Amino acid sequence: MAGIPTHYDTLQVSENASEEVIRGAYRYLSQKWHPDKNPDKSEEARRVMTRLNEAYAVLSDPTRRKEHDAWIAQQRAASASDGRQGADPQPDAGSPDTLRDYYASEIAKGRNFWVWPLAFIGCSILLGVAAGFVPALDRSVKEFRFVVLIFLLSSASVVTASIRDKYRASLLRQNETRILEQRYTEHMRQKTVRQVVIGVAGVLLAGGAIAYYGMGLDTQQNLLQAARHDDARPPPAKAAVLTVENACGRALRFAVHYLPDGGAWRTEGWWNVDPMSSTALRGDLGQVASSNTIFYYYAETLDRKTVWRGRDDDETDATYALEGRTLRFDRVRLERDADGRYQLKLTC
Repeated sequence: MAGIPTHYDTLQVSENASEEVIRGAYRYLSQKWHPDKNPDKSEEARRVMTRLNEAYAVLSDPTRRKEHDAWIAQQRAASASDGRQGADPQPDAGSPDTLRDYYASEIAKGRNFWVWPLAFIGCSILLGVAAGFVPALDRSVKEFRFVVLIFLLSSASVVTASIRDKYRASLLRQNETRILEQRYTEHMRQKTVRQVVIGVAGVLLAGGAIAYYGMGLDTQQNLLQAARHDDARPPPAKAAVLTVENACGRALRFAVHYLPDGGAWRTEGWWNVDPMSSTALRGDLGQVASSNTIFYYYAETLDRKTVWRGRDDDETDATYALEGRTLRFDRVRLERDADGRYQLKLTC
């Protein structure tokens, strides 16, 4: 509308511009004309900022925008009746503050969402292929992992910036301002959807983590995992009977400290074992049997001249009391024989 400025002209947008375009134009122009960024022409910057704020206040309010559109229509009708015809000015026609580059730049930034991950993956694949052919490079990659990671991140950023600049240039070359406004509107709406989706996903992940760790679900999961592993394990070995073989030419008596299944460690004795014979021990609980392979034993000939006992300097041996005597028992780990028994052979 020739000779009559409007708020659309102030923000350099078309009259059918969307809310996203109006908001983006105001953000761009207010940053450009902020007095702090224009110290050499602060008075002009303040005047422009006043007009920008007034224009945005009107166009961002649906009711006031309708009133402004009605005023524009009235002015056009009056101009037509007076015979004053004029072409509607384009937002960027002859204006030094064109928003074309801003729209194109913002639209191009939208590609970062998927271009950057692909660039990072591509750089990683190329580096991996190169390392496969160059052993020295492979060793360097393994030795300097953090440096390589920084290199990959930087390379992906450089590639993304190059693709973004080329896309921005093609947008400026192939599209008019009105088309850029429409594409900018679509970009901002898609950006809003992405932000909402990412925000909701972040809240759900944070809430899940708090519930998982705060409510002890991780402990329950570990218990279930352990239970599954227990189900897969073979059943525990049955208790085996302890048999003592006297390979000495003299009679002896024998005592043992052992762990019966389902009970506590206990000390029992004495059993007389004849020379060159083997005896399966029976005690207060019946046969001396255990699934534990560790036993402590003490043996001596009837005249006590020969003794099988633990060493005082061996920390694995232990001392136990039996019938008023304090005895040093020898610790031994036994293996099951072909018959499934523990066989302890004593020689002298």
